Amino acid sequence: MSREAAGDTHFQPLGNPSFRSTEHRPYSSSQNSLLPSESTSPPPPENSRQDTLERLAELSRDDRLRALEDLVLNVMAQTGKRIRRWDMHRSFRELGVSGGRAMRLRRALADRTGQTVTNSVLLDHPTPQALARHFEASLLRDGGASVGPAGSENGGPAPRDEDETVAVIGMACRYPGGVQGPDDLWRLADQGTDAITPLPTDRGWDLTALTDTERGSHNTTYSRGGGFLTEPGLFDAEFFGMTDAEAYATDPQQRLLLETSWEVIEHARIDPSSLRATPTGVFVGVAHQSYSAPLDQEPEELQGHSLVGSLGSSLSGRIAYALGLEGPALTIDTACSSALVCVHLAAQSLRSGESSLAIAGGASINSTPGAFAAISRQRGLAPDGRAKSFSAHADGFALSEGVGLILLERLSDARRNGHPVLAVIRGSAVNQDGTSNGMTAPNAPAQERLIRRALADARLRPDQVDVVEAHSPGTEFGDPVEVRALQATYARDRAPERPLLLGTFKSNIGHSLAAAGAAGVMKMVMALRHGRIPRTLHVEEPTTHVDWSSGTIRLLAEPEPWPETGEPRRAAVSSFGITGTNGHVIVESAPQERADETVALVGAGSPAGDVPAAVAIADKSSPSVPVPGSADASSDPAVPWLLSARTASELCDQAARLREHVAARPGLSDLDIGCSLATTRARFEHRAVVVAHDRSALLRGLDALASGGTSPGLHRSRADDPDADASCVLTLDAAGARLAAEEAPRLHQAFPAFGAQLRALCERAGEELGESVDADELLRAPESGAAPADELRAFLSGLALLHLLESWDVRPGSVTAHPDALALAAHVTGALPFADALRIATVRAHRAEGGPDEDRQEAAEHLTKLVAELSPETPWIPLSLTAGQPLTPHDLRDPALWLRSHASESTPAPGTTLELRGSGTDMTARLPLLPDEVGTGAPNVEDRAMRRVDGLLTALAQYEAHIGGVDWGAVLAERGARTVDLPTYPFQRRLFWAPFRAAQEQS
Repeated sequence: MSREAAGDTHFQPLGNPSFRSTEHRPYSSSQNSLLPSESTSPPPPENSRQDTLERLAELSRDDRLRALEDLVLNVMAQTGKRIRRWDMHRSFRELGVSGGRAMRLRRALADRTGQTVTNSVLLDHPTPQALARHFEASLLRDGGASVGPAGSENGGPAPRDEDETVAVIGMACRYPGGVQGPDDLWRLADQGTDAITPLPTDRGWDLTALTDTERGSHNTTYSRGGGFLTEPGLFDAEFFGMTDAEAYATDPQQRLLLETSWEVIEHARIDPSSLRATPTGVFVGVAHQSYSAPLDQEPEELQGHSLVGSLGSSLSGRIAYALGLEGPALTIDTACSSALVCVHLAAQSLRSGESSLAIAGGASINSTPGAFAAISRQRGLAPDGRAKSFSAHADGFALSEGVGLILLERLSDARRNGHPVLAVIRGSAVNQDGTSNGMTAPNAPAQERLIRRALADARLRPDQVDVVEAHSPGTEFGDPVEVRALQATYARDRAPERPLLLGTFKSNIGHSLAAAGAAGVMKMVMALRHGRIPRTLHVEEPTTHVDWSSGTIRLLAEPEPWPETGEPRRAAVSSFGITGTNGHVIVESAPQERADETVALVGAGSPAGDVPAAVAIADKSSPSVPVPGSADASSDPAVPWLLSARTASELCDQAARLREHVAARPGLSDLDIGCSLATTRARFEHRAVVVAHDRSALLRGLDALASGGTSPGLHRSRADDPDADASCVLTLDAAGARLAAEEAPRLHQAFPAFGAQLRALCERAGEELGESVDADELLRAPESGAAPADELRAFLSGLALLHLLESWDVRPGSVTAHPDALALAAHVTGALPFADALRIATVRAHRAEGGPDEDRQEAAEHLTKLVAELSPETPWIPLSLTAGQPLTPHDLRDPALWLRSHASESTPAPGTTLELRGSGTDMTARLPLLPDEVGTGAPNVEDRAMRRVDGLLTALAQYEAHIGGVDWGAVLAERGARTVDLPTYPFQRRLFWAPFRAAQEQS
C-alpha cells in the first residue's frame, strides 16, 4: 500500500486503516473498524450510516477497501463466523457461510450499510474480499465518492502499446530427471545429463502386456523408455482447498499446473495472494488428456468431480479460480507447439493492455501408456527412448512429459514494480503449414515464413540471433526439414566465422509435447544469463541428410561460451505442432540497468560462485541507511525473518528449506532475506518470526523452528493454539511518551519514517500554537544530563511512534490510557482532533512545570475552560482509563478527568505497551514497545537505545505471531533492503493417482 510522505503539510491523525485521512479519522483495528464497539448489536441509525459514508468518502481507495474489509469481517463475527484477514480470499462456501448464516450475514450487512443486499450477493461476490469491493462500488457511488477508473489503482491494464517490450520475470517447471524448477533444469542441461529412464513401474501400467520389442502387436510399444516425472500423482490438495475425491478425479496436469503457477509467481518475487482480482492472464497449452474415465463410467467414489477434472478448459480455469485471477484464461491445444503459442498470445495480451501479468506455458503428463502404443503403431518412437536430434543415428522421437510456466509482464511495469527481469521476449510469430505432404508432415516453406515473421516482429536481421533451440524431436525426416528452413533464413548470408549455433533440450529429456516449448524458452533464458550454451546429446555424427559444408550452422556437440558480438545475447526457440500449427519465439538478454540505478549482482538467490538468478534494483527513493554487511551494520536494529504456512508441518519444512538455501548462499544479506520473506510470500494461519542481529542467531532460530524447539528471538504461533486468536489492547502513559522522546534520535536512525512523522507533527504544532516547535532538537542525540522532554514534546514523540505503528498495520482493538496520556489516547482513537489534543497537552505541560501556586492554579483554570469548549466524538474503538470502563464523549468534557495526575493512579505505569489477550484463555502478554528495563544491563547509552529499538521489533514479532498482519515491508522499507530469490512454498504432497484404466481394474 502506498503511503503519503510523513512530512506532508496535510498530515492527519491516526485513522482507519492508515494515517492518510481526515481530521477525525481514528486509530482502528480489523475487529472494530467502522463500528463503535464489537458489542454493539442494534443497527446504527441513519445518521450513523451517513457518517460512515462520509468517512469512507474521505479515504483513499486502498484505505476504503481496508475499512470495508474490516466491516465485512466484523459483521461476520457478529453473525457467529469469525475469520482472519488471511482468509479474505476464500469463498464463503469454503468458510462455511451458507444457509441460515448467509441469511443473517446479508441482513446484518443491509442494516449496517443501508444498502439493499440481494439474495444472490454472496454468489455474485463469493469471498469477503470481493464483497468489500462490491460495497466500495455501490455504497460509495451512492454517497458521491469517487471510486476511480477500473484498474487504475489495483494493477489494472496499462494503455495499449503494440511496441511495448515484454519481460520474462518468473519461471517454474517439472521435467524428467528430478527437475523441480529452473535451476534444476539448468543444471541438467549444463551438465549434459541424460534423463531418459525405463517405462515407469508406479503408474499401474501392465508393462508385460504393453511391451513388444518386435513391433508387432496392437496396443503395445517397442520403446523401452522415455522421459518421466517422478510420481506425478503427488499433490497438496489441502493447500488448494480440494477434497480427496476431487483431487483423485482431477487430471494430474491440472494439479501440477496449480503448484507451478504458485511457484512461478513466487519466483518473480511476487506474493501470489496479491494478484487476486487483477487482470492477470492465464495461457496454458495442452496436447492430450488420458487420465479421466468417460463420464458414463466414472467410479462412484469420485462423486461427480470427473467432469470438471477432465475438461481441457479447466487447465487454465482452475488456475484462475484458485488464485483469483480475472484476466483471460485460455487453454490452447496446438499439440507440440502449444506452449510457444501461449507465450505469443500472452505477449499480445500484455501489449494490448488486456492483461497486467500473464502466465504462459504448457503441460503434458502420460497418465496411461496410450500415446506410446499409438505412436508405436506409426513407428515414430526411438526404441531406446532417446531423441538423437540432428544425428545420423536418429530413429524416432522420445516421448516425454513435463510442466513449464513462464510469468510475463510489460518491461516498463516490471521495472516500475521492482520485479526481476530474467530476459525479454524480443519477438514471436505463429502460423500454419496449410496443405502439406500429409497432415502430420513438417513443411519447410511454412517454417521459413514463420521465422521471417518473428524476425520482423523483433525488428532484427537474421544474423543478430546467435542460437536456435530447435524443435527437432529426433526423426530422420523431420530434423532435416527444420535445418533447411534455418539455412534459408538465419544462415543465409551469414559469415562462417559467426555461425548459427543449433541445439535442443529434447536430447536430454525427450519430447514433452505441449510443455516442450516452455522448456526450450527456460533453457535459453538460463543460458543467456549464464553466458554459456549446453551441448546437445547423441549428435557426435551429424545427419547426412543435411549439407553442413557452408559452416553457417554449427551443431552444439560440446558446450560453448555465448559468442560475444557487442550486442545483447539472443536466442530463438521453435515448436512445430503435429497438426501444422507452428510457433517461434525470440528471447533476448535483459536490458542493462540505467547508470543511475543501483544494481545488486551478488548472491541474488544463487549459490556462492554462481551467477545471480535475478537482478535486484534498490529503490532510489530510499535514504542512504547502513545495511548489514556495511561498516555501520553493528549499530543497525535487529532483522526480522517472517515465515508463514498453511500447516504446522509446512512451517517447519519451510524453515528447514530456508536454512539450507541461506547456507548455500553466504553472499545474501540478512536484511534482503527479511525483506523478501515479508513482501514476496503469502501470509497464512501458521506464522513465525525470528528476530536477531546476526546470521548465526537467525539460523539457530530456523533450526529451532524446523525441529519444533525454542530459541531466543523465535516467536511463533499455531492456528490450532487457543491463544492464536488473541486480541490487542494499546496501553498509553506519559512514561512511554517520554521514552519515545528520549529515544527519538535512535528511532529516527532506525526508522526514518519516524523522524519524518515527528517533523511534520512539530510543524503542525507550531502552526497551531503560533510558536516554533523544534523537531531537530528532539532528533539530535541529547547531551549527558539533559532534562527529559516536556509533556508537549513527549506528546508529539508518542504520537509519531503511534503513527509509525499504524503505518506498519498494527491495529489494537482498544486503547487504555493513564491520565497523563489521555490527550494522546483521545486523539488516536478519533475522539479529539489534533488541535484540541495539542492544546490540552500544552496546558498540562505548563501546569506540570511547577512554579508558584498562582501559576499552577491559572493553568488549571485554563485547562478547565479549554475542556468545556471541547466537542468530543465517539471513539471508533473503545477508550478507557487504565482498567476502567470505556470513556464517552460526555466523560471527555469533564474537567476533573483532565486534572487528574499520574500520581493518583494506583496502577504502575508500564510505558507504551501492546497487551495481547488470548481468546478463551487466561493468556495475557504485555509487550513494551520501548522497554525501560533494558537500561540496567546495557553498558552504555547507545547499547541501551539499540535494545529498546530491538524491543519494538520483538513486540511486533509477538503481535505477528498471535494476531498477524504486520506490514513488515514497511518496517524494513527504509533500511536499503531489496528482494532476492527464496525457496518456493514447501507443498506437503500426498499421492492421488487413479487413471481410468487403474480405476477400471480396481472396480
